[in-house]
Amino acid sequence: MARRRRPALIRALATALAATLAGTLAAALPAAAAEGPAHHEVIAVAASGSDGNLPENAVDGDPTTRWSAQTIDGAEAQWLTLDLGEVSQVGYLGIAWHQGDQRQSYFDLEASADGETWAPVVTGGASSGASLNFEPVQLGVPPETGLAARYLRYVGYGNAVSGWNSVTEIRAYLPNPDGAVVDDLSDLLPGPDPDAVPWTEPGLVEPDGTAHVITEPAPAAGATLDVRDYGADPAPDTGDDAVGLRAAIAAADAGDRVLLPPGTYDLISTDPADPTTHVVLRSGVHLIGSGADVTILRSALTEETSAGKVLRGYGVHDVVIADLTVTSTFDGPFSDDPNDNTIGGGPTYGIYLAHQGPNGSERVLVENVTVERFQRIAIRIERSRDVIVRGSHFANATSVGGGGAGYGIAIQGAPGEDRYAYDDDSRYSLITGNTFDGTYLRHAILLQYYTHNNLITGNTITGGVLDAIDLHGEDEYQNEISWNAVTGGRAAGIALGNTGGGATQHDASGPGNWVHHNTLRGNREAVIVMLGSPATLIEHNVIVAGQFAPARSGIELRNAPGTVVRANVVTGNRAEGFWGIRLVTDPGDDGHAAGDPTDVLIEANVVTGNANGVRIDAGTGIELRANVIAGNRGEDLLIADGAEVIGG
Repeated sequence: MARRRRPALIRALATALAATLAGTLAAALPAAAAEGPAHHEVIAVAASGSDGNLPENAVDGDPTTRWSAQTIDGAEAQWLTLDLGEVSQVGYLGIAWHQGDQRQSYFDLEASADGETWAPVVTGGASSGASLNFEPVQLGVPPETGLAARYLRYVGYGNAVSGWNSVTEIRAYLPNPDGAVVDDLSDLLPGPDPDAVPWTEPGLVEPDGTAHVITEPAPAAGATLDVRDYGADPAPDTGDDAVGLRAAIAAADAGDRVLLPPGTYDLISTDPADPTTHVVLRSGVHLIGSGADVTILRSALTEETSAGKVLRGYGVHDVVIADLTVTSTFDGPFSDDPNDNTIGGGPTYGIYLAHQGPNGSERVLVENVTVERFQRIAIRIERSRDVIVRGSHFANATSVGGGGAGYGIAIQGAPGEDRYAYDDDSRYSLITGNTFDGTYLRHAILLQYYTHNNLITGNTITGGVLDAIDLHGEDEYQNEISWNAVTGGRAAGIALGNTGGGATQHDASGPGNWVHHNTLRGNREAVIVMLGSPATLIEHNVIVAGQFAPARSGIELRNAPGTVVRANVVTGNRAEGFWGIRLVTDPGDDGHAAGDPTDVLIEANVVTGNANGVRIDAGTGIELRANVIAGNRGEDLLIADGAEVIGG
C-alpha cells in the first residue's frame, strides 16, 4: 500500500450483519424516516482506475455491484470522486464496503468546491469490518449542519487483508437534524413494477397485444466534435488514438456527435477507470464515422485482457454508433473447428451494451457498422431494451470454440430469472437488414436468458459453424424470427433449444416463439426444436436447395411439446436421406430433457420434390391436417409403429 496507516475506526452506527447480500440484509441501525434520509444526486463519478468493477457501480443504487481498484505497495492510493453538480451542503456520507463484514477498509475523504483544490475531511478512516450495510461517516463537522462541497473524493488504502479497495455503494446525505442516519442497503434492491403484466404475444408488441414502436435516438442536433481536434490521428500506426476518442466524447454534450473522418484509428490504451475498455459511450452522444469501408477502429487488445471491449455502454440511452468498422490487430490463423479452444485473439467484445445497476441501456442504434476479429461476441446486448442493430456486417471471429466464442450478435437477459417487471428487462431489440459471413462464426445471432419480444428480421446469413439463429435453450420466449435468409449452414438455420454448456445449463427455449417467412437453403436442418421447447409456431417458411450433405431435414421436431408447423413449403431438397418434416425421439443432453414429440399440429404444408417427405418416428397427440405430401423421390409419408398420429 502507498502508506501504512494505523486504523482509526470511524464512528459507525451499523453493527455486524450475519447475512450476506445473497440473503436478507439485517442491520442494527437507528430507525430512519419512512422514505429514508435525503441524499444528493451524483451527476458524475470518476476513479483512478478499476479492475472492471467500474466507478459507476458505487453510485448505481444496486447493492450487488461494486467499484474495485487495487492499491499496490509503493504506488499512489486509488481514489473515487463524486460530482454533485453544484456546490451543496453535505451533512455526512454513507458507505457500504464489499465484504465489509469480513475486513476493515482504510481510507481518507477529501472535499472540493471546484475539483482542483482539495481539503481533507477524514484522515485515517476505517470501516467497522462488521457490516455489509451502509456505515455513516461524518466529515469533521456536525451532520446536522455539514459542509459545502461539489466534489467528494474517497482515497483508498486497501483493507486489512489486501490492497483492494471495494466500495459497494456510497451516498452523500443532506444535513439531517436527526444526525447521521443512513439507508438500509437492502432497501435499494429494486422491486418489480406492481402493475406489470406478462406478455402473451410474440414480437414487438405490448403486453395487451398492441404494437410496440421502438423509439430511435434523436438525431444529433448539437455540435460536431472532430476527433482530430482532440489528438486522434487517422493515419495508421501513428500512436494511440484511443486517448483522442475518449477526450472528444468527454467534451461532448448530450445531442452532440463525435465525428471520425476516414482513416485507421489505432486503439491501444484503455479507459483510466476501466482497464477492459478502449472507449466508454455516453448517453446522448453519437459516435459517427465516415463509412464502414473508410473509418476503421483497430483494437490492440488481446486475449490477455479478460472481457476486453472496444466500445461499451452501461445504462446508456440515446446513442448512435454508425458508419465505421470495429476490428483488431489479430492476424490469424482463423479456425472453423467448434471444438478448438486453443486459438483466438483480439478483444473479447466489439460493442458491449448492458445495464448499469437496475437500469438497462435503451434507445441505442448501431447502423452500417462492421465488426470482425473479435473473440466472443461482436455485439452483446444485455438486460437492455429498444436497441436496434441495422444494416451492419459481421464476420471473422478469432475463435469459434466452446464456452461462448464466435457469436455475431447476442441478446440476453438475466440467468434464471424472468425480469419482465423490472427496468433492466431484456426485450424489444430489433436486429434487421444485417449480413453475416458465417465461415468463422459459431452462431450468427443468439438469444439467451429470458430475453423476450425481440424481432430478428430481414437478415442474410451465409454459412455458419453451428446453428445460425440460435435460441440458446435458456428460457428465451415470445421472440419473432422472420423474413431472414439463411444459406449453407453446417448445422441448423434456426434452432430452439440447445445442448451446449452442460446437461443442466442449457435445455429448452421458452414458449411462444414465432418462426415465419424465412428462406432456408441447404442447411443441415432448416428449423429444429428440441429439449422441451414448448409452443413454437413455425409457419410460411420456404425450405429449399438441400441438395448435398450435411442437409438432412427441413423441419425437425424432437421434444417439442405443442409445436404448430403450418403452411411451410419444403421442396427441391434431394440430399441422400433428407426428410422434409421429421419427428424423432429426443435423446436429450446425457438424458436431460429427453422425450418424444407431443401435441404437434402439422397443417397445410407443401412437401414435394425432396428425397423424402414426412417421417414420424415417435410421438403422441400428433395431428396431420390438409398437407400436400407428394412427388418425393423416396417415401412420401412414413409413420412408425407406436407413434400416435391423427390424419394423414
